[in-house]
Amino acid sequence: MIFHQPFNSLSGNKYNACFYTKQNFEFHFHKNIEIIYVLEGAINCNINSRSGTLKKGEFGICLPYDIHSYTPKPDSRYWVAVFSEDQVHAFGKLIKGKEGKAFKFCCSESVKNYVSENLINSQDPSLFTLKSGLYALCGEYLESVELVEKNTGKMQMMAEITEFISNHHSENIGLSDIAGLLGYDYHYVSRYFHNTFNMPFKDFLNSYRLETALELLEAGDKKLLDIAYESGFQSVRTFNSCFRKHFGMSPSEYKKSYSI
Repeated sequence: MIFHQPFNSLSGNKYNACFYTKQNFEFHFHKNIEIIYVLEGAINCNINSRSGTLKKGEFGICLPYDIHSYTPKPDSRYWVAVFSEDQVHAFGKLIKGKEGKAFKFCCSESVKNYVSENLINSQDPSLFTLKSGLYALCGEYLESVELVEKNTGKMQMMAEITEFISNHHSENIGLSDIAGLLGYDYHYVSRYFHNTFNMPFKDFLNSYRLETALELLEAGDKKLLDIAYESGFQSVRTFNSCFRKHFGMSPSEYKKSYSI
């Protein structure tokens, strides 16, 4: 089973980083780039069917739509940063339609020290510090790993579907719209979608809409009616129902709790 992470597929200057210890990540994918750094122990990784182990002090990377999973060994601790191509625009152009022959890459001590001080051990790096650190890591990756043309076919369709939904989730769209605009047979797309994503299309679409709604709620300057429509929900009632189902509270309750 493969899971999609819509919150790691939204465009814009997205960046989030977390520390993990015992957290396993089952096979999943997303649009944004992901870098993993092992602080203690070792992590068993499987990225695009390439298996290997990252040990203490080693870096790995997942490019857009790479299918990956992590299994940490006992007493392991690792840092994961996920960021959009907008943060490293030039790097995004270079990797378009490409994949690396390996996911593990070497990192010089100077870059490792800079990233450790300014990203890993900093909770709120400035925009330019963040970009410089991410570009430094991406540059080390390009120096270490050869890029090759990415295998197309089903992986390409997965990328096309998620890209379309990412760009149009606020509109009233369905699988038939995606099939027509991408030039595929509807029944073929429908079978592929359900076999790949293991969820109804509406739930998949709403996951994007909810991510947009969360951002608007946290901004705190819009009415719930406007947030519902801007996110793509056709009514406030549908928005409330879907939000409560996923987060266990209403949008107004979330907005109130976030502002405390």
